[in-house]
Amino acid sequence: MQAFRVTSQRRAELYHWFTALFAAPLSKDDLNDFGGYDMHRFLDSLATLDPLTEATEAFRQQAEQAQHDALAGRYQALTASPSLLDTQHLSEASQDNLLLMSMLLKQHGTGLADDDPLHVCNQLEMMGTLAMAAAEAGDEKGRLALLDQQRELANTLLIDWLPAFVTGCSERDHNGFYAAAAALLQAVFIMDLHYLNNVAE
Repeated sequence: MQAFRVTSQRRAELYHWFTALFAAPLSKDDLNDFGGYDMHRFLDSLATLDPLTEATEAFRQQAEQAQHDALAGRYQALTASPSLLDTQHLSEASQDNLLLMSMLLKQHGTGLADDDPLHVCNQLEMMGTLAMAAAEAGDEKGRLALLDQQRELANTLLIDWLPAFVTGCSERDHNGFYAAAAALLQAVFIMDLHYLNNVAE
């Protein structure tokens, strides 16, 4: 059980980190953090996992080169109409999937200003919120229910829009910071999907 808690906390940290990367333009202080020890240690830990090594190092390179003014322009390119952060432009969610995300937002809330269930960052944040809730669950029934919600969210919503999101980021920010961040997100998600579907219990 302790291993499950640690893994869930780590997964939550990753999803919340990706949420922060895409939810708003990064500040100068955010960029300065990329050169700090904690960020290097964080990225080093990701790079030790073979499926993440290439994507992590590509992101690290872009993060070290990022300039605030240029990055703000790149973020605007992501959110220009049609915004890549609106999943309805990336895939077609069924009514059942929309209802699922709406229910989760009502149950768990969101730390973002926009509570749109189709917003990329609300869905990423929800994965992190559910993972942390599962880590802190006081009973087995509740923990398993939270795992099932994560599986459903990952297998019915994220899996549909993420490939198009990565492609869109690459097109609008060719070989740039957000393209590298999206590619790293996809690599992490592929590993996480395997964990949820085949390992977690």
